[in-house]
Amino acid sequence: MSQEIVRVAEVAEGGVWVEAVQQSACSGCNARSGCGQHSLSKLGRPMRLWVDGGAGLQAGQEVVLSMPSGGLAMSALMLYGLPLLGLIGGALAGQLYSDSAAAVAALAGLAAGFAGARTLARRFQQRWQPVILPGCGKISTISAE
Repeated sequence: MSQEIVRVAEVAEGGVWVEAVQQSACSGCNARSGCGQHSLSKLGRPMRLWVDGGAGLQAGQEVVLSMPSGGLAMSALMLYGLPLLGLIGGALAGQLYSDSAAAVAALAGLAAGFAGARTLARRFQQRWQPVILPGCGKISTISAE
């Protein structure tokens, strides 16, 4: 399981919106050009993530978020890889007939890939869902001014 310290940005009914806490070491790291965290921090707006639960948390609290091992990689593979495979497979199958058939079959394959990804995402949602570790909601409270 991978763990990350996140800040509760907003508390809503049924869950919380969290944002990653920027690490102060980013400015001194030599891997800045190849680091995803550094690239995201340059966008100016932190990425928000919805997490179910979080009862008793307040906006500004830092908590530990746990992501199941391989959950992020598998969800990304399913949500991006299946539509791409459907697109390529449809184009190759349609190419047997004509270019216009390849275009139509590619779009049909893309749609089928998205439908398959949606089905798998619903099926494995609980396995891929990040959770807030119990007892880790009291690390610190940062006032939102």
